Amino acid sequence: MLLLLAALGQAALLAGLDPRWLVPLDTPAAAPAGYDAAAAYVPLRDGRLAAVDLDFGRVRWTRDITTTLAPAAGESLIFIAGDGHIEALSAADGRTRWRTPLPGRLLTITWDNHWLLCSNDGGDLAALRAADGELVWRVNLGAPLVTSPAAGLDRVYAGLEGGRVVSLALADGSRAWERTLPGRITGLRATDDQLVAGTTGRAIFSLDLETGRQRWRWRVGGDVTGAASSDGRLLFFAARDNVLRAVDARSGNLRWTMDLPSRPLAEPQVVAGYVLVPLATSVAVFDAATGKSISALPAGGELSGAPHLRGGRPTGARLVTLTRDGKLGGYGSRIEEPPAPIATLPGERVSP
Repeated sequence: MLLLLAALGQAALLAGLDPRWLVPLDTPAAAPAGYDAAAAYVPLRDGRLAAVDLDFGRVRWTRDITTTLAPAAGESLIFIAGDGHIEALSAADGRTRWRTPLPGRLLTITWDNHWLLCSNDGGDLAALRAADGELVWRVNLGAPLVTSPAAGLDRVYAGLEGGRVVSLALADGSRAWERTLPGRITGLRATDDQLVAGTTGRAIFSLDLETGRQRWRWRVGGDVTGAASSDGRLLFFAARDNVLRAVDARSGNLRWTMDLPSRPLAEPQVVAGYVLVPLATSVAVFDAATGKSISALPAGGELSGAPHLRGGRPTGARLVTLTRDGKLGGYGSRIEEPPAPIATLPGERVSP
């Protein structure tokens, strides 16, 4: 990860990174971590959840609770998918705030703007009020979700088995439209006016948020990995043909492509004019405007999910990585220039 110093040296947010801390957890991670502004919440294989402070790199608390899904976080709560229920924990101390039964094996759990969206293997999608766990609505969609739902405007968009994309009213779960795409849905991203859907059908689609009408489609050489990401002008998506692509966010016109050194592990992330693509054991960094390759950043092990990018105080950790063997690492912006060899000694030469 020290190669990130050169890779992001010109970015204001990530103006070169130094290691801030490393937390080797007792056991490997059972699932990717969940994050809020202050902490990482890591499910461990020994049946515990560990909360790690992201500023100081120390374990705040642990709780005996088992989950195989990444926790969701919001409103000072941590949401855990249990066996037939959802449990909300206090982010401060890990104590249970509420617990709501939901039948079946939970597949996805997503927090978005006071809503908690949960799906199970029976094809149910449920919306809960995040503050107290009250069930607002639950609908059966006829097939399980294959990726986390995406919220946009006053709707929620679900990708189901069989390539189905369903648009539901966020208020009551009523259906607005449905469309079937070729291949399995790998990720959904709702922007201001479009829903971008990656698929295993070697294509990515842009659909109108209101009607589901296709706006544009890009054929690629492999399955699209996760959802697209955006910087407002461009959309970035990676596929298993080991290529990162950038297209115009409005028209879908191709702006640039760049080869990846290996298969992408998760969707790209955009920060401070750079695109970061998680690979199995490293993070590839590209210039967002041109696609120029900047660096490949070793992660110190096999990554468990995508790295986490955060704001916060200038001296705090800005990039957080979690490896499958349970190492959580934080990297912060460099405040001072790194030491460099002295080209010439100061002072004047004195004759012997």
